[in-house]
Amino acid sequence: MRNYAIALLDDRIEAGLHGNLLMKSAEIILGTVVLLTLAAVAAFVLSHQKKLSNRLMSFLLCALAASSLAALLGTGFQQFTYVTPAPFLLGVFPMSFRLDGLSRLFVGLLSLILFSAGLFSTGYLKHLEGRISSGLYWTTFLLFSLSMFGVVLSGDAITFIVMWEIMSLSSAALVGSDHSHHLVQKSALIYLSATRIASGLLCGGFLWMHSLCGSWSFVDWNFGTAQAIFPALLILIGFCIKAGIWPFHIWLPYAYPAAPATVSAVMSGFMSKISIYGLIRILVQGGLYAPEIINLAFFLGAISAFWGVLFALVQNDLKRLLAYSSIENIGLILLALAIALKARAANLPIVADIAMTAAVFHCLNHGLVKSLLFLCAGAVDSQAHTRDLHKLGGLAKKMPWTMACFFLGSFSMCSIPPLNGFASKWLIYQSLFQSAMLNVSYIERGIALATICLLSAVGALAIATFVKAMGVGFLGTSRSTMAEHAQEASAGMRASQSLLVVMCAGLGVFASSAVKFISQLSLLSRDSAASTAVDFPLSIPLLTGLLVVTCLIVYLLFLESSKVRIFKTWDCGFGALSTKTQASSDSFAQPLARIFRPFLRYETNSTIKGRDRRHFPEEITVEVKIVSILESRIYLPSLAVISLGAKGLAKLQAGSIHLYLIYVCSTLVILLLVGTAL
Repeated sequence: MRNYAIALLDDRIEAGLHGNLLMKSAEIILGTVVLLTLAAVAAFVLSHQKKLSNRLMSFLLCALAASSLAALLGTGFQQFTYVTPAPFLLGVFPMSFRLDGLSRLFVGLLSLILFSAGLFSTGYLKHLEGRISSGLYWTTFLLFSLSMFGVVLSGDAITFIVMWEIMSLSSAALVGSDHSHHLVQKSALIYLSATRIASGLLCGGFLWMHSLCGSWSFVDWNFGTAQAIFPALLILIGFCIKAGIWPFHIWLPYAYPAAPATVSAVMSGFMSKISIYGLIRILVQGGLYAPEIINLAFFLGAISAFWGVLFALVQNDLKRLLAYSSIENIGLILLALAIALKARAANLPIVADIAMTAAVFHCLNHGLVKSLLFLCAGAVDSQAHTRDLHKLGGLAKKMPWTMACFFLGSFSMCSIPPLNGFASKWLIYQSLFQSAMLNVSYIERGIALATICLLSAVGALAIATFVKAMGVGFLGTSRSTMAEHAQEASAGMRASQSLLVVMCAGLGVFASSAVKFISQLSLLSRDSAASTAVDFPLSIPLLTGLLVVTCLIVYLLFLESSKVRIFKTWDCGFGALSTKTQASSDSFAQPLARIFRPFLRYETNSTIKGRDRRHFPEEITVEVKIVSILESRIYLPSLAVISLGAKGLAKLQAGSIHLYLIYVCSTLVILLLVGTAL
């Protein structure tokens, strides 16, 4: 009896210690949110007194991100919910925040990206001095960070939509940081318009679900009924617009290049994943079962993956290329979510868990890799003062550290083992293979096989895209004076890139452990009991060791012992080779662009000048033109119709108070008639 009492006392002590640790960790997370708010206010005040230090704000951002990571490690696998007391209310609604397995993964990803952005900011913002306001930048960036924490931790629709709006408006302000340029102003307005439409659709879907379920809490929402199809459609389209899914992706190639590199890294690395988080939190965990919605998500994901990588191939702006690549990968994630929902409807729990794990794992992998690539593009822009591939080249010798980080990030985007991009895409392939073998319906089997073929084509185009970015941007000789005088980035910028490279390599080498960790968080649904069993084709740590040993052998046998030989190249008397003889960005992409001419509307116009231009041309000019079909055939005509309608409605503003009173009375009468009829 005495031993039993002692054991019971030990258990209570251990539970109390664990509870105290959990509460301390929760307090750290909430404290991080409060400190972000105070830091944003301090940045606004100090900017007016011209005492704002970029180094201090960068250090503060890194410290807050590190504290959030420490809190996550302290909470373990525990869940907790926090409801704000009075007076911290949204009107009459208390804000509720929830930390569980799913939100823990995304908070960890956000903290890592913010930490790397903080390291990068000190050296990078020197490049933008005189072009952006430091006070406006840091105030909006800290609010942006705070709102993303808030969205991920939101436990109800009211808190979610408020944090979502802060995130949308602050990110739009960051896109327009360099507002002196007309293109930046246009990009900010396009992005702001897209966020307004997305927020409107989400509000409509949330209000509809509240009328059906009588609750604002996501836990109480059920999308498994026939009445929930239309609100689910509104929520899906709203999240697709924010994520940049085809055909709602028009804003993304404008916003990412216009924003500073740190903002682009956070927007592409994490903000686009918030829409995926919302789909999992609300629709997937809400029991979505409607085949119409699932098939629509599957179709949009497949088209986005192909459309994004195809347009990325023909881009000449490095950040615009990465922006279209983000469309591709978000499409792959949405595709994996749709596969999971299809498998759950077909009673294939193992396939569903593999696909869901693939979607979440690719969110983490793409967030880290794309943040790395955007930071590398920012380093190139800050040192070479251009992102145009026509003016780059030769940066391998000028910026070797940035070149190595960009190459490793590109290898991961191309799914080259042992990096993390290979692991998550392999899971997507495996879910499709399993679906093709286990599905009862022959139609679903055929769709799975056709999707495998589509993803193979997408992978091949992705390799071509990043070979072009690496080869034209970093190899060869410099194509401009700016690229020729470029220097390596600062120590903080290099440290930021190195941190992300280590994370990408670690998630790739230890992919099996990462997959097991994700699968243990029960991400698929509240009642899912299936376990994810994933076997990679080779032991990735073993493969990594073999690659490292092979590289060392090649270096020692061939490169280290080789001597530089200088000799004249047979040059037909023209002297040294010109930079114009190198493969350009357009010439590299031209063969594939011609194949997909109907989608790209690809056209080349050549002009040859000279007296005897047939034999001895004096000047040759080649212009490449690519027209976005969606933008030219759908969006621009729609905007013209809306503008025409707005001009017609503007005539109603006659300036007469009597006419305005007639408008108000007529509207009230119509509403009363409609209300009584319903």
